[in-house]
Amino acid sequence: MKKHVVFDCDGTLVNTSIPKYVLFAGIKELLADLSADHLLYVWTARGRVSTLRILQELGVVSYFEAICTIDDAAPKPHVQGLGQLTGEFPKNSVCVIGDSSYDMMGAKNFGVLALGALWNGEAREDTLKDFGADFIVSHPAECSKLIRLNLKGEGHV
Repeated sequence: MKKHVVFDCDGTLVNTSIPKYVLFAGIKELLADLSADHLLYVWTARGRVSTLRILQELGVVSYFEAICTIDDAAPKPHVQGLGQLTGEFPKNSVCVIGDSSYDMMGAKNFGVLALGALWNGEAREDTLKDFGADFIVSHPAECSKLIRLNLKGEGHV
């Protein structure tokens, strides 16, 4: 039974606050771990061309089943993008990992699990909680266990 994990790009997967973009420490390991038994997606306010270029250059684009950008759907926190990515799956099989209030609001408005990511240094725990984070995570290594414990696979409603 597959579970579905939706990642924000800037500030969650990729550190875009420095001139040469890099994956945050632990992200590549998290993607490799989750991809064994989860379908992974990107939901971002960045444009499609730059998102694909960044994820290709960083060697992780192949982990993702689909990518929804600002070019594909209404901007966050509107749920249109989440609907395009995971709308056919049971809500209890979907999780969003993000670093902003928009990520948390989108996840909660869509009715799915929300993990608030603090590893970029700019995200604020109180803001993420105020906007609906179910859990706060300080490092990508904390995500796998929470996702496995709190998501049900497809077919379990």
